[in-house]
Amino acid sequence: QAIGVFLARLEAGGNDDPHPPPQPNTVAGASSSGMKALSAAADQLLADYVRSTSQFSGQALSPTRRKWKRRKFAANQGDQVAAKVTRTDENGSWILAYVLRFYPESETYDVQDEDDTSKLIRLPWNHVMRLSTGTEGWFEKGQRVMAIFPETTSFYRAIISKQPTWTSGTSAEESAGGVGNAHKPRVKEVILKFEDDEDQESGKTPHRRVPSRYVIPLPQQYFYEDEDDVDLTAPNTV
Repeated sequence: QAIGVFLARLEAGGNDDPHPPPQPNTVAGASSSGMKALSAAADQLLADYVRSTSQFSGQALSPTRRKWKRRKFAANQGDQVAAKVTRTDENGSWILAYVLRFYPESETYDVQDEDDTSKLIRLPWNHVMRLSTGTEGWFEKGQRVMAIFPETTSFYRAIISKQPTWTSGTSAEESAGGVGNAHKPRVKEVILKFEDDEDQESGKTPHRRVPSRYVIPLPQQYFYEDEDDVDLTAPNTV
């Protein structure tokens, strides 16, 4: 009987349903909001889980663990990097270079000077810094950084002089950080003032625009490890 009623309605045009299905745009909207709600709930559950299970023993990472950590975040073969090629910390001691090879056991790199491809340089791990992807959250006005001085391949100390503008992400092909950083909000360029860049006539330091890829933290910030600040001295219980 139910099948007969259904066939009769179908022949009549099937338009007498008191609860017609929602329009496609309504379905899409409901689906989109539902997915956002599920995503937010999942993020909250993950955050709660991390907070409830994370424990700190009060001890610094072992040398072996630190070495593993440095290997994990080491620059890859072919990466363009900042490389320190002098023994001093003078301005301009970091230059653009390409990674030819990383040696995990000795934690050293073979790099090639951007301007002189015939020059092969072997450097320790803390003389090589990966470049920015523009998606890092440390771009702030007043931040002290190193940046490529326009029309050179050397990094000089500078200060971000204007609050950077965040834009929508780019395609994976345009993303300096690869597919994983595609479509993320990013800073495309940074306005800053370089040290010792005062105009000789006016005495003022000009604002200069540098692509965010070539703006990196100071070495002591880049290689900083939270564990170095852990106080391992036993408390005085006397």
